Amino acid sequence: RPKPDPQTGHFAHELSASLPHQFRNSESQKGNAKPLSPLRLGPRLDPEGGGGAGAASASRRSPARQFAAGQGRGGGGMAAVAGQLRELGDKLGSELPAEAEALAKLLEQAAECLHGIEQSPGSSVMEAIQPCLTAVVRKELLKHQDQDVKVLLATCFCEITRITAPEAPYSDDVLRTIFRLIVGTFGGLADVNSHYFSRRVAILETVARYRACVVMLDLECNDLITDMFRTFLEIVSENHETNVVKSMQTIMALIIEESEVIHQSLLHVLLSALGRKKTGISLSARKLARGVIEQSAGKLEPYIKKFLTSSLAGANSSANGHIDHHEVIFDVYQCAPRVLKVVVPYITGELLADEVEMRSKSVELLGELFSLPGVPVLESFKSLFIEFLKRLTDRVVEIRLSVTEHLKKCLISNHSRPEAPEIIKALCDRLLDYEENVRKQVVAAVCDVACHEFGAVPIETIKLVAERVRDKSLPVKCYTMERLADIYKLYCLKGSDSSTNSDNFEWIPGKILRCIYDKDFRPESIESVLCASLFPPEFPTKERVKHWVIAATHFDKVEMKALEQILLQKQRLQQEMLKYMSLRQTSQEDAADLQKRILGCFRSMSRLFSDAVKAEEHLTMLHQLKDENIWKMFASLLDCATTFNNAWSIRVDLLKSLGEKHELYDFVSTLSMRCSYLLVNKEYVKEILSAASEQKSVGNTKLISSCMDLLTAISSFFPSLLSGFEEDIIELLKEDNEVLKEGIAHVLSKAGGNIREQLASSSSVALLLERLCLEGTRKQAKYSVHALAAITKDDGLMALSVLYKRLVDLLEEKKVHLPSILQSLGCIAQIAMPIFETRGEEIISFITKKILDCSDDTAKVSADKSEWGDSSHSCLLKIYGIKTLVKSCLPCKDAQVHPGIEKLMDILKSILTYGDISPNMISSASDKAHLRLAAAKAVLRLTRQWDHKVPVDVFYLTLRISQDDFPQMRKLFLSKVHQYIKERALDAKYACAFLIGIDDYHTPQYEEFQHNLIEVSQICQQVKMRQLSVQADVNLLTAYPEYIIPYLVHVLAHDPSCPNIDKYEDVKAFAPIYWPLHLLLSTLLGEEGLQYSVPGMKKESFMTTLSIFRSIKCSKDAVDANKTKTLHAICDLGILIAKRLCPDQINVSENQTVPLPAQLYATVQNDQNENPVENDEQKWSGCETILSHFEALMTANVAEVHNTHLCPY
Repeated sequence: RPKPDPQTGHFAHELSASLPHQFRNSESQKGNAKPLSPLRLGPRLDPEGGGGAGAASASRRSPARQFAAGQGRGGGGMAAVAGQLRELGDKLGSELPAEAEALAKLLEQAAECLHGIEQSPGSSVMEAIQPCLTAVVRKELLKHQDQDVKVLLATCFCEITRITAPEAPYSDDVLRTIFRLIVGTFGGLADVNSHYFSRRVAILETVARYRACVVMLDLECNDLITDMFRTFLEIVSENHETNVVKSMQTIMALIIEESEVIHQSLLHVLLSALGRKKTGISLSARKLARGVIEQSAGKLEPYIKKFLTSSLAGANSSANGHIDHHEVIFDVYQCAPRVLKVVVPYITGELLADEVEMRSKSVELLGELFSLPGVPVLESFKSLFIEFLKRLTDRVVEIRLSVTEHLKKCLISNHSRPEAPEIIKALCDRLLDYEENVRKQVVAAVCDVACHEFGAVPIETIKLVAERVRDKSLPVKCYTMERLADIYKLYCLKGSDSSTNSDNFEWIPGKILRCIYDKDFRPESIESVLCASLFPPEFPTKERVKHWVIAATHFDKVEMKALEQILLQKQRLQQEMLKYMSLRQTSQEDAADLQKRILGCFRSMSRLFSDAVKAEEHLTMLHQLKDENIWKMFASLLDCATTFNNAWSIRVDLLKSLGEKHELYDFVSTLSMRCSYLLVNKEYVKEILSAASEQKSVGNTKLISSCMDLLTAISSFFPSLLSGFEEDIIELLKEDNEVLKEGIAHVLSKAGGNIREQLASSSSVALLLERLCLEGTRKQAKYSVHALAAITKDDGLMALSVLYKRLVDLLEEKKVHLPSILQSLGCIAQIAMPIFETRGEEIISFITKKILDCSDDTAKVSADKSEWGDSSHSCLLKIYGIKTLVKSCLPCKDAQVHPGIEKLMDILKSILTYGDISPNMISSASDKAHLRLAAAKAVLRLTRQWDHKVPVDVFYLTLRISQDDFPQMRKLFLSKVHQYIKERALDAKYACAFLIGIDDYHTPQYEEFQHNLIEVSQICQQVKMRQLSVQADVNLLTAYPEYIIPYLVHVLAHDPSCPNIDKYEDVKAFAPIYWPLHLLLSTLLGEEGLQYSVPGMKKESFMTTLSIFRSIKCSKDAVDANKTKTLHAICDLGILIAKRLCPDQINVSENQTVPLPAQLYATVQNDQNENPVENDEQKWSGCETILSHFEALMTANVAEVHNTHLCPY
């Protein structure tokens, strides 16, 4: 605020009363416009009328405001105007017109004449206009109620003030009345269509431009100023032009800047306009208030600080009740952020408060602040941001959800902000939150950001989020899969964009395929995602195939197997559906038999759905539909010649004909998807073949291999899709590319039977395949033999006979192609055993004498090699020879007792024992290990058909590969055992291989083996339940997971590390016995096992376990009778462990006879009166000591782990 003049003691302010030319109405624009000239208003008159001389002279006119030539008024003209004003003053000073319209006309003339008077005119002019100046302040005029009169009167006051400057024209009281009148006219600015709106705008701009509002401060019009602020905030709207809002803001800012003290009422009016959720306050008012605060931040800072601190501290809550301090902070953060430094400790306190509502409000405020577009996190708010991130671990779920949502908005508003890595890391930490809604929200947040801007989220983070498809919550799993599909779809749509022209997201289809192994997902849900969610329906087939080919390069064996599983389920459903469609066309001669066959189809199809019972009900209801168009559309969907676009349109029409409200809508949606050729079709095959040819030209082996993998998978289940592409297939087979040759041979081995007639016209196919059998790689040879059998009418007997003769004749030559020749011979033995038997002895003799029982010079040189490494050439030939012998005993058809199985077992026993066919052979330790591994794998394969022919000692030698000195060998062997058991190709007894290698609770593989055992138990349980459901006439106990126990007990008793049971003082020596036994029993009976999933299962498992142990104690060792005592001692230890694991089942006394493996145990005739339960009391005297020792070790280990967590340092 200006200081008083030191000589006069009065104040001086800038003031002008001229109206902008552009706001004058049509009448007032007659004549020449008066230039705008800012003036200095000198010392104003005191209330008694006295005053002093002005201390400041009139300011110079701005050059921009100088009159153009001929626009000014001469002295004579001004005298004439003064005369008019005298007359108007007399009229206004006498009796006023009764009608407001007439009065308004007089005031308008007066305003126009006043505008013609220059500033500070001579005394004669002032004397002439004095009557007018006196008349306009009559009480009758000042209190007139007509709005037009008030506006025109305010206009006159503006002109009078300009003319009389630097002298004040009226007393303070009159000036207060005048300013009240002027402020009153501002209310009319709300109506932009009013008659005198332009005059009101002119008054507003004049007051703003020439700082007239500052005089109100000298007049101490505090309430009026507050009313003016309130008026501006109430009337401002989006309908106002920029100049109007700017003038309001200027006036308000001038008042604040010139005020010595900001009154609380004025501050409250200003702050009351802030807030996003404030009712009764327009967005324009909020913007105006923010603009004023931003412009006057320096002056307002201490007052806003005081208000916020008192509000945050809880003081004056009643006075500030209608103002939300959080909303004030939100708006001030955007317009005057430095003001808020003082509130940081208070908001931090709110974030840490015990009251949930207070923390929630603070989180909401900070979340909105930090997510403001283009507004960085203030340096003073960095500590608040860190504390805000910590609220992700708040104990209240709703707060964690709120923080997650706001952090997502932060990243979307600016994904490259400096805090982005910190935000992403904090979100990823909550992917393991115990509340499923939080985990789902985090998945949503990360995926939303990734979809909003590719590159905003690192690929590794998206992969981390993708792991939630394995979440324990089904909604989280399903949602994660949907969002991954969304990301992949967007990635495909943006494929033309250079920024996304990479395969960073091609791993997503494989991740989705893996979900088929989750018990919560079924093939129909996975197929639905693959068909409808990965690509938009209009996406070109060429682009679809391109992405599938690239994605397949990321598939591992598990994911490719998952794709094959989906195609297998699809094939089965299509076959059953075609069978049913055929039955619908059958005549109704035998209705009962027809109905029975239809129900059989329904039962078969229903098993391919997640809810078989419900699916069968829906199929029955579908069968009752009489609309023939529906069945025609199903027939079209089942036709492999239907294109993708047609199939999609047909399916849409099918669902539309049913209607969304139909009870079968969802089921038919799924059924039509799985019956159709949307996932794979002829167009796909054509594009894959084309892509393979293109990649061959480029030389991209990886993509060629991917094309062949996809084509093989399709041909394995839908060979009819290859019909019509025979020439393309043959051309690829002729290409000089090893990957193409192998792939096409594999495809022909799968689909050759379906395109046999079309290939018959080309004699070159058989020749090409025969050459691969003789000169190709081992894989090429394998696939080519099967392809030859598939493409010829007699199952390849003639072609294979000719090939077989050539192969045997080439054996003696021992050329470089011997590995391929051995492979071809083995495959012929599997496909056509009669052909193989014609010279089988010759082949077996050659392999035994010329390959297995043969050493070479390189073997002698490498005999000292003890490290694990690649096999030598001679070792590889021996391995290939073993594989050929194994295949000769595993024919695909008519498997009967093979005369050579015993000889083969002898060979395998020697190799397992010595690492070669005899102990006299010279080879390296690495080669011996490779041969033992090959022999063990051979035994595993032979057990598929010849398990009863595997001698006990060979069985044990095979299991002991898991104890080999080479860790690589152990890992490969156990991996193969795990794979075969999961594929139901190996008896569960081979799971003992996971157990016999454990001699310590701290073994690194302990948890891995435990996980494997749980999977084996699940598989056995499934087999058991299946046998129970179909009431199979077999011994059910052999399918129980507990039936592993008799094999484990026997293996442990015969293991070389088994100690003498009579010398049990050295308890540590019994670790190889105790830990395997404990691991198996804890898997079957303990909390980490599966026995709690079904009521009563734990009791049943416990009874079965005790029955097995008791049955063994009533038997003797059939292999070595001297080991019987050891067997019984191990059983005593096992019974004791089982009872410790199931203390609530100790009193169970039921017993059942368990048939033990005849190869291992012989029955002993006991006294019939002997109670088998009492036999438990005949314990081995050392079992209590041993059990106590190892239980103490486990207890000590648990305590040590607990202490480590409490005191990490």
